[in-house]
Amino acid sequence: MKIALALLAWAAVLAGAWVIWMASQLYQVRPGVFGAEALAVVFAMWMTLEARKCG
Repeated sequence: MKIALALLAWAAVLAGAWVIWMASQLYQVRPGVFGAEALAVVFAMWMTLEARKCG
């Protein structure tokens, strides 16, 4: 179950990065958006480590 959550977290990170990249092509993206994406990356890394611990 935790492996599925880790994969879902990484999918969300990649989707968020794609949305931010697309928005940056059209509009001026605010710096806070990149901070939120960085937090999502940290969360996905944490979920991956937790999933690996549980086997």
